[in-house]
Amino acid sequence: MKRRGFTLIEVLVAGAILVTVLTVAIRYFASTAELGRETQAKSELQDRVRMVMQVVTGDLQMAGARYWNSGNQNRAFSLPLPPLSGSDGGPKDTLTLYYVTSLRDLASACRRVDYGFDGDTLRRSDVNASPSSGSDCTPPSPNLQPLAEGMLALDIQYQCSDGSRKDTPDCGTDAYPRSAKVTVAGYSLTPVTNPGPASLTTVTGKTLACPQGRACYALTQEVLMPNLKPLPTP
Repeated sequence: MKRRGFTLIEVLVAGAILVTVLTVAIRYFASTAELGRETQAKSELQDRVRMVMQVVTGDLQMAGARYWNSGNQNRAFSLPLPPLSGSDGGPKDTLTLYYVTSLRDLASACRRVDYGFDGDTLRRSDVNASPSSGSDCTPPSPNLQPLAEGMLALDIQYQCSDGSRKDTPDCGTDAYPRSAKVTVAGYSLTPVTNPGPASLTTVTGKTLACPQGRACYALTQEVLMPNLKPLPTP
């Protein structure tokens, strides 16, 4: 029996089926890759915002701490006054604070920490304010370095001991900042197809416009600041 080859129609049909299968496969893998890229971009954004929140709230919680302890060694420092200051920059506030930490040796226990913005880059400075002698911390110059890019807000509202709320840590002569509500917001560094909400709102009511084509994410958290309570006068 003579073997018959494929007809032209059969070849064309097989080719069309192959092209269809390849097209579907390419679209599937492209969609999967895009979904993975978007998931990674949003995950990186959330990790960045959480990292900033953790660092800022940790510094605020330490603001005003003045005691250094190591074993049987104890030292009380005098901090520059006020130990916490800052300005209301709309959604982008600035901070300057002093504290003493026992996690460092005595020669570098007193710290000056500053926060500021350069465009959408949040910058932080942590410099040694320990004195060369004595027990009074010195106010050195800050050395701001990038902490996180793509940041829309570091917005802080202070709860004063007299019940008032302030956008700066200045509670007046008869009160002190007892706690702070902090909003940290940022956007993805790469474009995404499904960005989510077009705007966010901070703790002080500021509206943030999310850059077009970017995912945005915000966290708000309250932190107690027990070390800012004035020392009793003898």
